[in-house]
Amino acid sequence: MNTTETTPIRLSPTERREYVALSVNAGKSNRAIAKELGVDEGTIRRDRKFLATPENERPIKLPRPKKPKQARPVGEADPAEPRRLYLQGMVEALQHWIGEQGLVLPDIEYVLDKVGKHLYEGRGFVSRLPESPHSPDELLSLTRPTYAVEDYMPLKLGFYADWLARWLACCLPREEELQDEVLRHISIRARSQ
Repeated sequence: MNTTETTPIRLSPTERREYVALSVNAGKSNRAIAKELGVDEGTIRRDRKFLATPENERPIKLPRPKKPKQARPVGEADPAEPRRLYLQGMVEALQHWIGEQGLVLPDIEYVLDKVGKHLYEGRGFVSRLPESPHSPDELLSLTRPTYAVEDYMPLKLGFYADWLARWLACCLPREEELQDEVLRHISIRARSQ
């Protein structure tokens, strides 16, 4: 494949006009200059017209007045910020957990599917979970099922699904939409890696 296109040069309007002036003096056409700069040919025509105008007759660009920012009272934080940070912490903890368990994409997809079913079908185990305000990392160890599992991958995947469902139910009790959101984030991250 022959790629003769070049990456467009990023210049300020002043720098671009200087480049246009030098290129015009070198005898280049508007089309050639536009192609070199990665801009429209009309931009080059406007720059040439601007350069041909005497300096004292050129328009002056006045700065626009900035909109005032809405000031928050001192000490008042965005009420959604702690929740967003908590969800971000959950996704990061889960990413780390997936890496520790050595799960690959098909395993992750299977586990996430089973987790969704566990959360949808049964809420009874939620009442037996700890209700302490631990971090998502700490809750991963607290919600680990206590039954033994063989080193047979299909059984391990069921164990992981049970573990993850308990963890999500403990981190976000009775918040199905947020639980689904965490599962979606993990699925998207797993597919993008």
